[in-house]
Amino acid sequence: MSNDFLFASDESPTPQDLSSGAGGTGDTDPAAPPWLVLVADDEPEVHAVTRLALARLRFRDRPVRLLDCTSAAEAERILRDTPDIAVILLDVVMETEDAGLRLARRIREDLGNRAIRIVLRTGQPARVPEEELVLAYEIDGYTAKTELTARRLFTSVVTALRAYADLAALEQKLAERSRALEEATVRLNRMATLDPLTGVWTRRRFLELAAAELARARRYGRPLGVFLLDLDGFKAVNDAHGDAVGDAVLRAVVKRIRAALRISDHIARSGGEEFVVLLPETDDAGAAVVAERVRAALADSPILVEERTIPVTASIGVANWLPAEPGVEQTLHRAEHALHAAKQAGRNRVECAPGP
Repeated sequence: MSNDFLFASDESPTPQDLSSGAGGTGDTDPAAPPWLVLVADDEPEVHAVTRLALARLRFRDRPVRLLDCTSAAEAERILRDTPDIAVILLDVVMETEDAGLRLARRIREDLGNRAIRIVLRTGQPARVPEEELVLAYEIDGYTAKTELTARRLFTSVVTALRAYADLAALEQKLAERSRALEEATVRLNRMATLDPLTGVWTRRRFLELAAAELARARRYGRPLGVFLLDLDGFKAVNDAHGDAVGDAVLRAVVKRIRAALRISDHIARSGGEEFVVLLPETDDAGAAVVAERVRAALADSPILVEERTIPVTASIGVANWLPAEPGVEQTLHRAEHALHAAKQAGRNRVECAPGP
């Protein structure tokens, strides 16, 4: 190899160049992880002079660690086994005339590594890679070894490190935005499906679940029950104790209702102090039993909120889906009539809609 590659002294970077030229502050952080630079070249002298030129390089207050290999095959193995390699100084001619160019393709295509910056080097300047290859595989530099002075090597590595760091920062921002978007989507879905006050289903989600259960009931000839529950005189609770206490009462009501239901049943808040319950595979008699159990769970003892005892009762209207009904809306309509009948009969009671 030509002695010209051993760098002219007037172009060699000084220790000050190696710090300030790389954007460092001069402060050192022993815990900072090093930038990994892979040197893939089959000439031992290239490894030696590269180490000499980059020995004191720090970039953004992080040192540079060189990894050595002498073939494209070995370089590929290192790339597979070692994450976060920032730059590869890649010899074009190694075990074959185009080993480096083939590896560049493999890095981008087979390994799927779009982050690592690739700087090609060759001892045969006439072997210039095609422009399409440089563009397609994001080659960051191409230099003849005889032209690679210490300062040019330093500049090439720093430029590649800067590109890698900027790309990593951009990817981190994109990942953060993606996570924020996913979290926002989850929150929106939650808002669309769960009542924010009580944590039960919204009416919209309830109707989706009811449609699915109705399809199952129709397919397998199974019964399906629903009931509407409205708290008796709940406006008086808000008027007497305030909205905050009223909200606490609603949450306590939901806990009692859930405790009286089966795990397969679905409860939703359909508005204000009104709730709707879906009872899969439950016939008329079973639906009436569950509704009475819920009514009793509310009426048997008052709810304690902020050292206040607040009695709560509910009127409930029950209906079972009829095979002639095309959707659950018709069943809910009959349950609503039964609910009105319960209120007119004196409240704190269960009324069942008549059958066919």
